[in-house]
Amino acid sequence: MSWLWIVLGALLLAALALGYVSFRFACVRRRQRDLTTRESLEASHYAPLADEMLAGMAFLKEHDPEVLHVKSFDGLTLTARLVTQKNARGTLLLFHGYRSTYQIDYAISAPFYFAQGFNLLLADERAHGDSEGRYITFGVRERRDVYTWVCEAAQRFGREFPFFLGGLSMGASTVLMASEYKFPANVRGIVADCGFTSPYEIQKSVLRARNPRLLAGPLLCLLGLYARVFAGFGLKEASTLEAVKKTSYPILFIHGSGDTFVPCRMSQENYDACRSEKRLLIIDGANHAMSYIQDRPRVQSALEAFFDDHLKEEQP
Repeated sequence: MSWLWIVLGALLLAALALGYVSFRFACVRRRQRDLTTRESLEASHYAPLADEMLAGMAFLKEHDPEVLHVKSFDGLTLTARLVTQKNARGTLLLFHGYRSTYQIDYAISAPFYFAQGFNLLLADERAHGDSEGRYITFGVRERRDVYTWVCEAAQRFGREFPFFLGGLSMGASTVLMASEYKFPANVRGIVADCGFTSPYEIQKSVLRARNPRLLAGPLLCLLGLYARVFAGFGLKEASTLEAVKKTSYPILFIHGSGDTFVPCRMSQENYDACRSEKRLLIIDGANHAMSYIQDRPRVQSALEAFFDDHLKEEQP
């Protein structure tokens, strides 16, 4: 009998250790690789896009972005870059993806957005870039950071000035989770490119994609326990699906049908759940976060129509 208890104790310790390792892998900040030089880009999977990404980064630098700082609801100093232009017709607040940066996710599309007449506020999500924070919470706490940045933009440009929110991957889910808030500003709409349905569901999807035989449920229970104890959030604390059921803001959903990281079905589910004015653009064959690259004419056309239509309308 004593051997049985020893074996059970060993299994329990192994499970707890695996849960902790999974939590650290998924949620704890890491040192980010610098992907702002030609050498680093050409040594990465972004090599085919290096020229255009470097051109986009140079474009942003040429416009002398102002560095902004705000305090989050839980005391972190958050950082963003603001690129402005004369006679702007609105400001676009952009939020990058999981373990990414605004340079990686928006260098290529930023010149297009700027040409549409928008100021660009490019945020460093908490636990990324120059923003403080140790833990990534998959939109749970980041959604409140979106609210903070909207308030900052409204103070700078005025509450009646038009704003749009945009996000890619985790950034998309973050702005969608934030969409249930009533912003004290003239937010006209949201662009969500390849967002997931909830923190729990994306974790489960990634685990099953890596190992279909893995018991994702028990592991996620342990990961969620560590997330609650150390990072102060729950994997089921917030849901993109539940948020878009409550929103009054128009949303443009974009996703690639070839996405192997965030399944395309998740944007379809978000779209189906959304009860506000909505549009869905699926780009055939595009992998994760590559819709704009794969079919630029279709994505740009959808964006132009969405912006034009909702700049003519009153705040929802």
